[in-house]
Amino acid sequence: MVQEGALTALASVADSSQEHFQKYYDVVMPYLKTILVNANDKTNRMLRAKSMECISLVGMAVEFKDDAKQVMDVVMSLQGSQLETDDPTISYMLQAWARLCKCLGQDFLPYMNVVMPPLLHSAQLKPDVTITSADSDADIDESDDESIETITLGDKRIGIKTSVLEEKATACNMLCCYADELKEGFFPWIDQVAPLLVPLLKFYFHEEVRKAAVSAMPELLRSAKLAVEKGQSQGRNESYVKQLSDYIIPSLVEALQKEPETEICSNMLDAIKECVQICGPLLDGNQVRSIVEELKQVMTASAARRNERAERVKAEDFDAEEGEMLKEENEQEEELFDQVGDCLGSLLKTFKAPFLPLFDELLPYLMPMWGNDRTPEEKRIAICIFDDVAEHCGDAAVKYYGTFLPAVLEACNDTSTEVRQVRMIICYGGYSYHYIGCIILNIFVLVRLPYSLY
Repeated sequence: MVQEGALTALASVADSSQEHFQKYYDVVMPYLKTILVNANDKTNRMLRAKSMECISLVGMAVEFKDDAKQVMDVVMSLQGSQLETDDPTISYMLQAWARLCKCLGQDFLPYMNVVMPPLLHSAQLKPDVTITSADSDADIDESDDESIETITLGDKRIGIKTSVLEEKATACNMLCCYADELKEGFFPWIDQVAPLLVPLLKFYFHEEVRKAAVSAMPELLRSAKLAVEKGQSQGRNESYVKQLSDYIIPSLVEALQKEPETEICSNMLDAIKECVQICGPLLDGNQVRSIVEELKQVMTASAARRNERAERVKAEDFDAEEGEMLKEENEQEEELFDQVGDCLGSLLKTFKAPFLPLFDELLPYLMPMWGNDRTPEEKRIAICIFDDVAEHCGDAAVKYYGTFLPAVLEACNDTSTEVRQVRMIICYGGYSYHYIGCIILNIFVLVRLPYSLY
């Protein structure tokens, strides 16, 4: 136990200090390798797992010297051995492989044939669910309280083995990590991974599984597109990217319709935004319209939640604790609106003026964001959306100036610094707009109004 705690502490120090850990590398790494190689018996399984974790975190903090191949060979040997299903080495190994991938980059590709099969197996694990009657005398086996979670739904009691779900979530996160790190090098695995992860966008047993699946969607598209562009797509062409986007984007939109968690809704909008940026003109009109229709639903649902929170504040039993919960919910709602704005910005940048008829359908949902009862963050997002229209739609955007320009000018005197000084976090085409003054100047340049009016 003392050794395990020491390894955990050492891993934390390496992770926190990063390159400053370099001077300790030559002292620490030989001991870590010795533990990894020699901790073979059953009583030392956790010690071996912790040493693997520590080595991978040290490797991420500082550049591996000549130890990378030796470590990889040992881990590959463990991967090929018959580990017991409850061996903690399995889950630690999944995470260690991903960290080693980040350390080695493209040099990790030769190991993928060893890494992927067990990873795909873990990602396909089915939830271990037991269902009994809520008033039944037959108890769900909870001999291991940490691995069985029970919930009661109506007249049913459901027991879920959480350890299985945690392994599944870890595997899905690792798949996303590999796609992100290896880019076009991940292409050979897309046909196996996409059909596995896309259905998990609606895996309601575990939030982390859904989050990982959502994050992986744009990475799979990016990998496919880069492989085609660089001639590493095994004979596939742009039609393959189109086929993949036709599978992924509608699935994301459909999952967004049913997603119960506001935070994951934000993640899904962010993924849709990235998919739009990656695929661009490959999206057809029906896909674009489906995205717009879902943005309407997102904003409608958000307004309903806003009204519900306003009613909760009026309740007699409303207290400070619930006030903190409402504050957190409001922050999540603002993040959701931020993602709506970013998604719209990507659509405007990609399709420009031809997108405006669909943008017109969104105006009734966007205009309330300018209201005095709205938060500074929502007003900031509204201004950013208008700036995207002005920047990307040229002369076709002039018709909106009569509506939006007075609101932008009024915002110059807003009590909030966030509204007065809008910082555009997203940079399009290398330009970053930091001040409302820049936005207004952009408008004058586009419509060629005399500067004396400013």
